[in-house]
Amino acid sequence: YLPQNEAPNYVDVSPDGGTLVLFRSEQIPHEVLDTAAERTAVVGWYNRPYTSADISSLASEEDKVRGVMLMVAAGLVTFGVASILLG
Repeated sequence: YLPQNEAPNYVDVSPDGGTLVLFRSEQIPHEVLDTAAERTAVVGWYNRPYTSADISSLASEEDKVRGVMLMVAAGLVTFGVASILLG
């Protein structure tokens, strides 16, 4: 959805192993195209920076499930990035 008279400005990224793409998805229109090859992707959404209040709330008794889910997500992302980097 480009403004009138604005030329398209985009980059095609091939799904090659070891490729890392970082961008602000809320600011950049994007799409993922089909591929015939098997591929693995690690995707994360970070909507805002964590604050000290966020960290301390994870220690509260009523927020234990959220804390465990956050640790599992961090572990999966770490494993995924390590797998990509170490091949």
